[in-house]
Amino acid sequence: MTETDEILNYLNIKNVDELFDDIPAKLKVSLDLGSPMDEFSLIKAIETIGKKNMQGNMNFLGNGIYDRFIPPLVDEIIGRNEFLTSYTPYQPEISQGILHSLFEYQSIISDLTEMDVTNSSMYDGFTSLAEAVRMAYRINGKNEVLIPENIYKSQLSIIQNYTAGLDLKFIRYNFGPDGMINMEDLKTKVTDKTSAIVVANPNLFGLIDENAFHVSELKKDSILITYYDPVSLGLIMAPGEYGTDIAVAEGQQLGIHMNYGGPLLGLFSFRKEYVHRSPGRLIGLSKDSQGRNAFVMTLQAREQHIRRSKAMSNICSNQALLAVASLAYLSIMGSTGLKKIALITMNKSSKLKKALVSAGVNPVFNGINFSDNLFYFDRHEILSKNNISGGIKLSDLSEYNGYEKSSFFSVTEKTSDESIVQLAKILGD
Repeated sequence: MTETDEILNYLNIKNVDELFDDIPAKLKVSLDLGSPMDEFSLIKAIETIGKKNMQGNMNFLGNGIYDRFIPPLVDEIIGRNEFLTSYTPYQPEISQGILHSLFEYQSIISDLTEMDVTNSSMYDGFTSLAEAVRMAYRINGKNEVLIPENIYKSQLSIIQNYTAGLDLKFIRYNFGPDGMINMEDLKTKVTDKTSAIVVANPNLFGLIDENAFHVSELKKDSILITYYDPVSLGLIMAPGEYGTDIAVAEGQQLGIHMNYGGPLLGLFSFRKEYVHRSPGRLIGLSKDSQGRNAFVMTLQAREQHIRRSKAMSNICSNQALLAVASLAYLSIMGSTGLKKIALITMNKSSKLKKALVSAGVNPVFNGINFSDNLFYFDRHEILSKNNISGGIKLSDLSEYNGYEKSSFFSVTEKTSDESIVQLAKILGD
């Protein structure tokens, strides 16, 4: 009997594949790697496969991950030996540099969002949103969560996964014909059982939602959770200015390359009175025995660190390197630079709308968009035929029943006017 057979017998299973029975079949991938080869031949084989990728596509993708300009200095900074490590710092006496950087990261995100406190980073935006819902439950113990009716399927799936076992009830609130929050509908759904209200601004239609600025007036004793776009804060009101209790976001736009979808960075900020209900870690400024400034891990709510079942979260690492990247990006850009990028982005959205309308492709809403723009469009074969990346279907992202045959085209400051004109010409023809 082989060692493998002994293990299978001990586990009372017939084969190794049974170890993975809990993974849905549609998610399993069978790779035929072929026979072993030398390193040179392997590199050539990979290059041959890589040449099958389409080159020179016009990029109109967005909805969470965006192709923004990253100053080369950002990569230079995070490429330094003292930052470029997968190791998360624990010992303050040997990690003052990284702890100082994370302290500054917390400070700059708090300034950006006008929130009291920011933790030292989370995995990504969607898991940050899920952790925010858990945090709201810890704060008030209520079990109803109001969510947008057009919430992304992936967002909702992660929230439900993270909150499994808490017996939470998710209630969807409506949007008006202008694509913004239906305040009357929301008002009727806020009760004494409401734990949290989740809003997105820009919202999940890509619109800057003016009604989101007034949700705090309806929230009663519930927790207002705002999912925001960090670059948009160069122009629009910060979450802390309109009564947000917990502000979360995807930080990929702040100096982090798309990298085919990851790794990402979760931004997580909140009001100071909720600090002992927050997940993750907080870096603080203290004094050493000689009175000198010293940076320390002030709060760490992980289950490994004594709290166990009373832990605030089970996050076992963080995105320290990417947090430093966002710190470098925001420091280089400054408030003036971020405002300029936000202005250019909104200007590109306006140009995109005008160009596509002239080509007979109409927007679903007439409001002000930031990066993502929703159009009545479903002829996706035109896009693939002309090497255009974009046109993500609303139905692929959300279970929302309205606006069938609609798709997103997204822009950033890197989207050229020429590509917008060319897209309009192709769709018009």
